[in-house]
Amino acid sequence: MEPAGARRRTPPPCPPPPKLSLTLSQIFGILFWGWLGGYKPSSPTPKCGRLLTVEELGEVLHVPVNLKDRDEFHLTIEEYLQALISLVEELSRLARNSVTLGDYERPVLINQFVKDVLAGFQILNLKNDSLRRRSDGLKYKVKDVEDVVYDLSLRDLLPKKEVE
Repeated sequence: MEPAGARRRTPPPCPPPPKLSLTLSQIFGILFWGWLGGYKPSSPTPKCGRLLTVEELGEVLHVPVNLKDRDEFHLTIEEYLQALISLVEELSRLARNSVTLGDYERPVLINQFVKDVLAGFQILNLKNDSLRRRSDGLKYKVKDVEDVVYDLSLRDLLPKKEVE
């Protein structure tokens, strides 16, 4: 029991959800644009599902990449990986939304892509920082996309592979 007249302590407010910095949101936007087929390095037809490399990203932004010999503005590998995690998070939403719009091929493409990204992150030996914490959440996004593809397979809505 509290003594009469004692004040109750209120817990501190919850911190707001983490926001991406302007640089990370720009990198994410360009990665998403490239994944949707907006970046055409050599072919005239856009190819959906392609991940831009950090060097291609630097070319698009006209910014050097991963400088170690001098101190100037550049894109780091950590920023690229953070934006890649954001891309996977957004693609998991796109998989579900594309099904509601009747596009049953896109979730299959997204499924393979996010599995490949997760496999790449599992190879990395990340320190216990924000990048590690966010990369640990990738497996749940992969599961979300797998659930969408599984539901499509149960309903026999997966696109049939053409036999040549």
